[in-house]
Amino acid sequence: MDTVTLEPEVLDRIFHSISPEDRAQILSIGAAFHRLSLEKRLARAQSKLQAFQARYQTTLNHLEAEGLPDDADCTMHEDYVEWHYWSRVLKQTQSTLDALVAISPAPEPA
Repeated sequence: MDTVTLEPEVLDRIFHSISPEDRAQILSIGAAFHRLSLEKRLARAQSKLQAFQARYQTTLNHLEAEGLPDDADCTMHEDYVEWHYWSRVLKQTQSTLDALVAISPAPEPA
């Protein structure tokens, strides 16, 4: 499905032309679908962070406190940058997921 980009004013006008019940339904369904995507992104970020922790036998916080070792090679420097990236992805994704819970709570396990 293609994504349509609308100016905020147009989107606001369209959205407010819909009944409150339909708006709530649209938000709930959209949030549920988006939550699934975010949960996949969160799992990927967690996996990446765990892989770096296993590879270097430390956490990013500890590495930040201690600094990179003097003998760190180019690969470790590149991994350090990527490690930071995935840490940001994890934090931002978790923050968005936390906000979506109010709109679309996670389903109860069967």
